[in-house]
Amino acid sequence: MARSGTAEQAGAQAPLTPRADFPLAGRSGYLLHKAALLLLEDVEQALDGIGMRSRYFFVLASLAGGPDLSQQDLSRLLSLDPTTVVALVDEMERNQHVERRRNPADRRRYNLILTESGREALAEADRVVTEAESAFFGGLADDEREALRGMLGRLMEGRWPASVCTA
Repeated sequence: MARSGTAEQAGAQAPLTPRADFPLAGRSGYLLHKAALLLLEDVEQALDGIGMRSRYFFVLASLAGGPDLSQQDLSRLLSLDPTTVVALVDEMERNQHVERRRNPADRRRYNLILTESGREALAEADRVVTEAESAFFGGLADDEREALRGMLGRLMEGRWPASVCTA
């Protein structure tokens, strides 16, 4: 996928690499950040084709399994402002993809439950996101992709919200 200002767009035959005197190219944090932004751009474009946004997909995928999550849990998990989560869940409820149910242990909280319609929307979105990710990571061999997932998993150890962890 050609982006503005890329070597592909400029008509270059081979991918360009940064100059030796460009210090950001040696910063793992920057490279990880930049790769994440470019992948998110690809995912957003792919999801736009089915009328969905990445945040919506992330909520659907978060609710697909495991523990019941609240709006507060999603806010922490997805690093979204709580008011953004409320508006997003309101939209998802209107679309009949999610329903709010009182938490039996804490009547002040609502658990968010994925509906059958929500599962169907997730299945379609998951297919689209998988295609975008496959294209993005296409330059890596399967074992390299697995190694990357493993490294990212280790970096995330101890950094997940308690709501998605086992004791």
